Amino acid sequence: MSGSPWEDPELYELENADDPHFDLPFWLDLVERRRPRRVLELGCGTGRLTIPLAAAGAAAGEGFALVGLDTSEAFLARAREGLAAQPDPVRSAVRLETADIRGFALDERFDLVAVPFNTLAYLHTREEQLACLRAARAHLAPDGAFAFDLLVPRVDFLAEALHPFPPMRVDADIAAPVAGVERFVRACVDRYEPATQTLRSTIFYDIHRGGGAAERHVRDLAWHMYFPAEIEGLLGSAGLMPLERHGGWRGEPLDGRARRYVFVCAAD
Repeated sequence: MSGSPWEDPELYELENADDPHFDLPFWLDLVERRRPRRVLELGCGTGRLTIPLAAAGAAAGEGFALVGLDTSEAFLARAREGLAAQPDPVRSAVRLETADIRGFALDERFDLVAVPFNTLAYLHTREEQLACLRAARAHLAPDGAFAFDLLVPRVDFLAEALHPFPPMRVDADIAAPVAGVERFVRACVDRYEPATQTLRSTIFYDIHRGGGAAERHVRDLAWHMYFPAEIEGLLGSAGLMPLERHGGWRGEPLDGRARRYVFVCAAD
């Protein structure tokens, strides 16, 4: 069966089972530095970041609120399951809603609007990208911040993806990631379309469960590959001004060795 991996919360959680909170320290630090009382998370998924950020915000004092938006009902259902297991101050701080980040109107303003974990890469046209960025800008409170991260395109991988028969890469092989799963393997074949800056990945998931049972899932995923000048232009067109530019979640410089764009912006 083919489709997007973002239709299956189990695959998403297995992919990140070896280090499910890899980017959480950055977001926790940003919340600690900026002390937002109201946070909007675009593409909240299974609540991987939503719940710990809400726990940190609720612990900092009363009045904290976090709104999470996602288009996937399956992912939101998983997030609600996780949220139900949290203490009441965390549960009451979070509101989850089904919405498309390319166009939403909440009639609310937020001190922090976050788009974590490459979510903007799934917007493929300039119209979609600007619609999301302008909606985020419209929901910023005075002195609010807009933050996001994106993969930096790897030129060597893109060159491979231009080959008529691109190689298959195994990029995850995790032993016993969760109860009932003995091994999880992810491999992918990429094809790149330079004219649209689209990387099309066919991803193969092999799940080895207890008792010798094994299954394979095949999913297709299209990513937009962003380049620095393009990001700056989109932000400017959306009325956003970068305050911080990093090359990773630990504050690495945004230079030729960077593997991640991490931006914190304000309204221009």
